[in-house]
Formats: sequence, structure tokens, C-alpha cells
Amino acid sequence: MSPLIISGLVLSLLVLNGAKIFGPLSAVANNKTSPASLNQPFQKSSRLAYPTPIANPKPISVGASSATIYDLDSGVKLYDKASGQQRPIASITKLMTALVIMDAHAPDEIVTVGNIPELGSYDQKIGISWSEKFKLIDMMKALLIYSANDAANALAIYDSGSIEAFANKMNAKASQWGLKNSKFVNPSGLDQAGNYSSADDILTLAGLLYKNQIFQTIVSTSSDQIYDLQGKPYKLVTTNKLLGQNGVVGMKTGYTIASGECLITVAQRGGHSIMTVVLDSPDRFQESKSMIDWSFNNYIWQ
Repeated sequence: MSPLIISGLVLSLLVLNGAKIFGPLSAVANNKTSPASLNQPFQKSSRLAYPTPIANPKPISVGASSATIYDLDSGVKLYDKASGQQRPIASITKLMTALVIMDAHAPDEIVTVGNIPELGSYDQKIGISWSEKFKLIDMMKALLIYSANDAANALAIYDSGSIEAFANKMNAKASQWGLKNSKFVNPSGLDQAGNYSSADDILTLAGLLYKNQIFQTIVSTSSDQIYDLQGKPYKLVTTNKLLGQNGVVGMKTGYTIASGECLITVAQRGGHSIMTVVLDSPDRFQESKSMIDWSFNNYIWQ
């Protein structure tokens, strides 16, 4: 398969020093830089190594409804299966929640838990309560490490006053960054009509976030413990079973009945980094592992 350059993938950011935000996300908006002009390789080096398939590369079979593999260094797509198809994405939605929050708030802000929606007994949550106070960075850890739906709702209401108002911000952000196959109706990704994205849009979103060092650190963390301001502890364990294995250094899981098994990973080997995405996979961890192995076994960087 010939490598393909992804059209419109947003992976290069400007730096804004001294801004009271997580990272440089607002710099791009403030400078009114268009997504199309940011279609750059992930690295800033002018001497990039491009992945080239070896002679007679082995074919790969992926059971996920949508899937893609992308080389972060060069901006080359190594594999594609229905990557533009709109699909429910479950908790991968929380990446957009993270983007909205990171672009508007500082890590040391204090989040007071508001009147968040009641969750089902099987929904992923850490069990926070009304009026409880947390540092915003700790709510972000609960959001991205443990994929806590109550943390997602608390952040949304803290930012916008309601789930609906926050969803409007999510969609405005999607429009800003050219995510043409995405729509969001809640910050958690729990099954709700009209919440969807595509593998290509997820690559764009994840690549944008991954430029931020704090985000990288959070999604590479396998376990942590956070505390509310009264000292109550909450144990966080990653939902990403591949983290720390097979070269996987981070990113996000998702699962609901409607979406099936979803996973985005960043994997590094030999100084090279790739992203994989599977949506509605029969076995997200095994398929992602196979896609990572296939990429590094069948491509050379030169």
C-alpha cells in the first residue's frame, strides 16, 4: 500500500508564552490560523524520515469498522479503512472535552462540582459529590486516565454552566479545526443520538492535543491518586491496557454498546512515532497491537 498524506490533519501548533492556559492552543485561534495551513508534519525538524514500505509487505486484516494508522513524524498515513465514516466514539469524546477545557483554563484553577447528572451503576465514574472542590488538573486526570464520566460532566458544567452549553462549545471547536465528520452532544461520550466522529477527525483532534506536554504526561500515566481539597483520595487506574506495552506511550479508550470497542494509541519505536485508531473493533487492544507491529515490521524510515 502506498503511503498517503492526510489532507487537513492539524498537527502543528504555535507557541504562546505566558498565557494562562495548559498549552499553545489559544495561540492558533488568536492568530486566526486556518486548519488547512497547519497541515504540517508533527515534528518541526526540516530533516524528516519518511516511512517506506519494505519489499513485499505483508497484508494486514483489521476487523474494526473504521481504522487508520498515521506516522506522526512525516504526516504519512500507513493504513486506512473507512477512516472518514461517521461513527459513535464513546469516551474518545473526552478528547474534545479536554481540548475545550485546556484552551480556556489553567491547571491550578479550583473546580467546584456542580449539579452533575446522575450516572448509571455501570457507568465509569469516581464518585464525586456536589460542592466538592478539586484542582482542575486533577479533574483532567480523572477524565483522561480513568475516563470518569462524572469528571467530564463536572468540567463541562464548571466551564459552561450546563451540558448543553458545553456541547455547543465542543461543536464550535470542531468547526474551528475542520472536523467535518464530528458532532458532540455531551462531554462524556455516553450513548446519545447525534454524538459521533470519524477516525480521521480523531487523528486531527488527538494530534492537536498531543502537542501539549501536560496532556502527554496525563495520557501516559498508568495509575495515580488525586485528592479533593479536603484531602479525600481517589485512585485512578488507566483504562488503556496497552499502555507501557508494545511501545504504547499513551492516548485514550472508549466503549459503549452503540460504539463498540474504540481505542486510539500513540506508539514509539526506534525514534519514530505512530498513531493508530480503531472504532467498533472486535478486540481493540489486540487489533491495535497488531497494527503497531505491522507498521514497524513492514515500513522503514528513510
